[in-house]
Amino acid sequence: MTTSELFAVYCQAYADYDPSLRTGAAAIVARTAIERAIVEFAVEDAANGTPRRSREQFDRAVAAGLAALAPLGLRAA
Repeated sequence: MTTSELFAVYCQAYADYDPSLRTGAAAIVARTAIERAIVEFAVEDAANGTPRRSREQFDRAVAAGLAALAPLGLRAA
């Protein structure tokens, strides 16, 4: 998946976050390991009250976690 695709997953998971369940609907439909990792990242942000990251902030976070995300299927773009 590309960072553009992952940002869409992040935004959807963040928007779907339900504090009573501490999860979101996107967690149910995440199909790949990298999608699940991004959903967990979004849920963690939402649960902690971190404002939804901008595309630039998201890109920086992905760059910081590149070593962990590349083996899960991250592609450039």
